[in-house]
Amino acid sequence: MTLTTLWLLPLVGGMLVAFLPPRLAKWFGALVALVALAIAAFVAANFAPDYHGYQFSEKVEWIPQLSIFYRLGVDGISVWLVVLNAFLTVIAVLATPVTRRTGGFVGLMLAMAGGLAGVFLASDLVLFYVFWEAMLIPAYFLLWQYGEGSRAGWAAMKFVLYTLAGSLLMLVGVIGEYVATGHQTFDLSQLAKMPPSSTWQFGLFFLFALAFAIKTPLFPFHSWLPDAYSAAPIPMLITFAGVMGKAGAYGFLRIAVPLFPQPVDWWDWRWVIPALAVAAIIWGALMALVQSDMKLLVSYSSISHMGFIVLGIFAFNVQGQQGAVLQMVNHGIIIAALFLIVGWIADTTGVRDRSALAGLALRVPIMAGVFAVVTFAALGLPGLNSFVGEFMTLLGAWQRSPVLALVAAIGLVLTPVYMLRLFQGVTQGAPAGPVPKSDVYAGQLGVLAPLVILMFVLGLDPALLTNLMTSLAQTGLAH
Repeated sequence: MTLTTLWLLPLVGGMLVAFLPPRLAKWFGALVALVALAIAAFVAANFAPDYHGYQFSEKVEWIPQLSIFYRLGVDGISVWLVVLNAFLTVIAVLATPVTRRTGGFVGLMLAMAGGLAGVFLASDLVLFYVFWEAMLIPAYFLLWQYGEGSRAGWAAMKFVLYTLAGSLLMLVGVIGEYVATGHQTFDLSQLAKMPPSSTWQFGLFFLFALAFAIKTPLFPFHSWLPDAYSAAPIPMLITFAGVMGKAGAYGFLRIAVPLFPQPVDWWDWRWVIPALAVAAIIWGALMALVQSDMKLLVSYSSISHMGFIVLGIFAFNVQGQQGAVLQMVNHGIIIAALFLIVGWIADTTGVRDRSALAGLALRVPIMAGVFAVVTFAALGLPGLNSFVGEFMTLLGAWQRSPVLALVAAIGLVLTPVYMLRLFQGVTQGAPAGPVPKSDVYAGQLGVLAPLVILMFVLGLDPALLTNLMTSLAQTGLAH
């Protein structure tokens, strides 16, 4: 029941938290998240890298007459995403301010974390779909009820419409897979061993790929993201961007790649996805370049970096796909820290326009120092966590297609431009704009410190993560 606890504990804890007084709700929610993190850390610490198959497996009959079972398991693809989800949930809860609505907010955050854990743990295709839908429900209510600005309701509606379209496509794909394999099983490990005919694979890959492309998101299915990220409160963005953004990429690696190895009819769709990934890299970087709103700049940068992850997945080699998994974790850590910092700047100065600020390093030197480290991590400085992941994804992409790798490398050139423009514009020069109320205090540093420490640890020793990605049972890495 270890894995069941990872999704059930946040769900039940979230229900309890919603009815508690604000301050108690925050700290009880943090306790629930910490317990879930401890369980996730136990799973990772006891994970056997050379074991062939899912570990910590759980199986219970659900609808046996339709071959549907409650199956959970972790392997080298999912184990670190489970830890990332639990870790960023702790950070998000601790970053939540205490207001009269804290109980409901933290409760929904925990429920979303439970749904995300289920997505990464499910080893049955139907169960995967159930958790996929479950994670979207609290996200919608968080945007609708707690979103910022006059367009929060519209952002929530747009998010639901896009993701609902993807979910319906996936449901059709799930039914199609059941029919194509002769009504035998929904077990993901078994489905990978019984691919349907190429015609079936072509259609099913198309359905699942569209669903995952919307969620990642890839260009041109990304237009929901700027609205949603702009409206989402900062604590929500920590897991919304840091973890939920990885669900689509994880779906590609867990389902689209291993279940449909040859989706070739009259056109090979496997070349379309990496082309869209490269388009997302360039488009996201160009849009980030022209943003004056700091929150939107970071949002578009997320689209660009997610493109690298998908490009690595569809390199169809170990370097690219290990780099993609590594970069999912790295991006989750970096994007959480970036949103925390730009959110803090906006709160303490009252503005989100980077062009209206300057010289903050003289006024708030501690914040500026932390901001510098996070900026260097985001632009891929060697020694910090993003460098190795981006290098591995591009190395894998080069082996697959030098042309795509070269075009994608333009994104690496643009990243320092928009990140350094953000950092230098806000922190350097003669002080201008609103005066910050104060520098970061101990509680805020306590929230940021684990993220910054991990940037150095994973940058200097990425093998901590990649050592667990060697199991031959990882169908996504053994293409």
